[in-house]
Amino acid sequence: MLKGPHHAVMTDTGPQTPPPACNDTGRTVRAVSARFVLRERTRAMHDATEEAFASYDLTRPEHYRCFLVAHASALPRLELGVTGKGWADWQPRLPRLVDDLAALSMPLPVPMLAPQISPVAAWGVQYVLEGSRLGGRMLAQRVPDGMPTSYLSAQPDMSARWQAFCAALDAHHQTTDWIEEVVDAATETFQTFRRAALALAGDLP
Repeated sequence: MLKGPHHAVMTDTGPQTPPPACNDTGRTVRAVSARFVLRERTRAMHDATEEAFASYDLTRPEHYRCFLVAHASALPRLELGVTGKGWADWQPRLPRLVDDLAALSMPLPVPMLAPQISPVAAWGVQYVLEGSRLGGRMLAQRVPDGMPTSYLSAQPDMSARWQAFCAALDAHHQTTDWIEEVVDAATETFQTFRRAALALAGDLP
């Protein structure tokens, strides 16, 4: 997701097949790849979230612990809200995060509130969560040796999963109303992580 200490910027590389043309009604079929619409429309909140995590230095164990706690406060209700919705192949990452906290003898924090997530909005939430997997592998390289990194570590099929998710996202992108709801959900998801980062930033040593 973000290229700073939160997530890395989502990678939108590879060929793009031009989708059908559309008009400006609510029944509009897509004219631009949904992931590129999302990338542009959420850029400001993406950058604001990155800035909120800028003070987290993952090379310092105490900062890394706070980073995990911030994510653990934002992630649970987001993942719960999209379970069984959106992308059929979506998989949660919370178990990995819980394992890392347990390895550090840290309890799971109280989860932040999250809005009700509709089947359409789930695509926006998953766009942010899936993209964060790509960024995590970069962040894991900064974590001190001996610290658990299951949550951030790269998985062998990560790039293939991202491409599969984007293909499914485009396949479901049919109307302007649909993409507006997805954009709103993605923006709010970034905002949730931003709030989590700011809430703990004052506790950084």
